[in-house]
Amino acid sequence: MALLSAGQEFVFGERRLTIQRALHDDASSSPSYLVLVGDAKAALLWQGSETWGRRVLETLSNAEEIAGLPRIIDSQIGNGSASILLTAPPASAEPFDVWKWRHVQRTSSVESLRRLALAMGAIHARGGWLQGLRRHDLFMTPSSGALFMVAMPRLAALDRESVEAVWRDIRVFGELAFENFMEREYPGGHQLVALLQDRAAMAEAGLNAPGLTQVLAGCVTPYGDLAYTNIAELLRGLDHFRAELVRPLNMRVGSTSTLGSYIFRQNNQDACGHVMLDAICGSRKLRVGFFCVADGIGGIQDGEHASRMIVESACTAFARAWSFYGAERLEQTPVPFARGIARVACQRLVLEGEFDPGNNRGGTTFSGLLIAGGRAGVCHIGDSRVMLVRGDECIALTEDHSLAAILIQLGELTAEEAERNEASQRTISRFMSTANEVECERIDGFPARLAERLGLRSFGLNTAGIEVRPGDIFVLTSDGAHNEYDLPTLRRLIAQNSGDPQKLCDAIAGHALERIGRDNSTVVAVLVEG
Repeated sequence: MALLSAGQEFVFGERRLTIQRALHDDASSSPSYLVLVGDAKAALLWQGSETWGRRVLETLSNAEEIAGLPRIIDSQIGNGSASILLTAPPASAEPFDVWKWRHVQRTSSVESLRRLALAMGAIHARGGWLQGLRRHDLFMTPSSGALFMVAMPRLAALDRESVEAVWRDIRVFGELAFENFMEREYPGGHQLVALLQDRAAMAEAGLNAPGLTQVLAGCVTPYGDLAYTNIAELLRGLDHFRAELVRPLNMRVGSTSTLGSYIFRQNNQDACGHVMLDAICGSRKLRVGFFCVADGIGGIQDGEHASRMIVESACTAFARAWSFYGAERLEQTPVPFARGIARVACQRLVLEGEFDPGNNRGGTTFSGLLIAGGRAGVCHIGDSRVMLVRGDECIALTEDHSLAAILIQLGELTAEEAERNEASQRTISRFMSTANEVECERIDGFPARLAERLGLRSFGLNTAGIEVRPGDIFVLTSDGAHNEYDLPTLRRLIAQNSGDPQKLCDAIAGHALERIGRDNSTVVAVLVEG
């Protein structure tokens, strides 16, 4: 098939395409082009035989959710030939450049290879085989190293899977991993096989990263016990490689709890606590932590005892969950674990009431934050709060269970009116007590509106939780703290103390004291560092 030239126009149904550039110089293969649709929108144009074109449609149909694969816009197939119009990679992507690839951050490059492997796995799962992925079949984003398939000129269907077929498709992963990590040219398959069999030569070459050598050995040849036989094995190798490179997030914690003005409060019915643990899972170090605030209900006997007991029980339940399930399970589903911890702590409180009903009629609010690896989840009941400070944004991760919140939801009060209505603010609609066990569905995770605020899908939000990033600050407060500041004041206090979580806690609690706060004031702050 003859190649089209740059600048040449091509009519595709009702669309007018202008060829920007050919992505292959080989006219004998199925050519691929970067084109403009109309005057502005970039797209890919693939051409080839009718058989090849039908295989492309079968392979890429409904592939919208697979990162790194183009999406089919339109197709013309028949009379022995095929033309297929597909979405182009992002505007920031450009043809693969090996020099720029060698300078991509290592953790980013491994993540990019992993996403590319997932895309290739989707192709294999649909019976398609690339018969070798070449570098000129790829575009890349230099800043992040993200890789995109822009051509599949040799795509075919294979009747049965073979190790040789898998190897032809995945050997490029070994080449790219080597060039990024070693920052020099890939030596070739035969030379690399010889190198991997000579410990002294490996040491001299600086080839001493276990994850890298595992990937190289799996991709360099289809023969031997170490060769990858499918995409799943390649993904496991890349996961091990990534685990060795990723540094665990560090967490610094501050906490404070004050009585408030003696005129209004003669005891502190607030409590707070946290537990942090480290675990090494495979080659990956995971840091996990649980942080919580409870506010004993002043109008119920033994609120001070209830808040202390719920915090101690929750921290104990977290440690038991970590011991029994492991850090990786906590990271996979942080919200169900956080809510489960709250449920176990509530059961402990109810048992206290059962064993000593005459002296225990305590009640308390409870808000908890679970951070495991790079994910976070919350549990919440009452009017204590958990907030995420990310950059200049202060994002509420919980919603108050109060009469004021109900009246706002019903349209009976505006938010401004609710702030002035002290009775509705201080009347809570849910709490934990020694009298009754709270039903699991009444222990909240993240509010549904959070997904839109963070640009996430609501599906899975209360399972997988939210991503934790370096620089994030999580702030947990009792109502005696957050009822004494407005948003501009909070932002000022954070800006002045963002690098020290203990100073931030002292500043927020101190502000409540300066205003002669009428309630106990408790603050826990967690600063996430890379």
